[in-house]
Amino acid sequence: MTDRSLTGFEQVLLGLIIDEPSSGYALKAFLTTTPASVYQPSSGALYPALKRLEHHGLLRSRLTVAAGRRKRRVYHATAVGIAAHVAWVRQPVQPQTVAQDLGLHLMRFVFIVGLLPKNEVLVFLDSLADALDALVGDLERFSAAVTAGTATGAGDAVYSVLALEHGIAVHRASLAWARRTRHALTRGGRNEEGPAGEGPAA
Repeated sequence: MTDRSLTGFEQVLLGLIIDEPSSGYALKAFLTTTPASVYQPSSGALYPALKRLEHHGLLRSRLTVAAGRRKRRVYHATAVGIAAHVAWVRQPVQPQTVAQDLGLHLMRFVFIVGLLPKNEVLVFLDSLADALDALVGDLERFSAAVTAGTATGAGDAVYSVLALEHGIAVHRASLAWARRTRHALTRGGRNEEGPAGEGPAA
């Protein structure tokens, strides 16, 4: 297994290819036309990332002839790549970075469902909810302190309070989603065990 840390974008690419072997062209189209467009790269970023993943043994590729006899390089995940991706989706949520990593956490949720047992999905949702709950509490306390300053004459602080209200509302919504999703997944009763790390043949 490679000892280099993968970027969030590289992990997203790896997860998409584990789900379905793809060409760089197909990946670019997917990232451009779906909600995953938050990770939309330039061609100058996408293809070097695929080459790095292949160089480190996480992907393998082969040339195929598509319709019209045009050749395309299709990427497949290796066993090493699948293991690296499973390790990534299993990482605990870091409370200190939950705000800036929220988009990646949602992508991790997409990948983790079906890849790992349900009990691990629930642990992930619990850790995400705990981190968001702590973040909302911190923002609310800071907002209260700024509001107190506004009441004592710091009139310009009202804009800070309004901005904080937006952040609090956004993260409260994410917290509610995490709790609601956990409830939806447990509504059926017992936790179901599933395969860990199953994916395309390497």
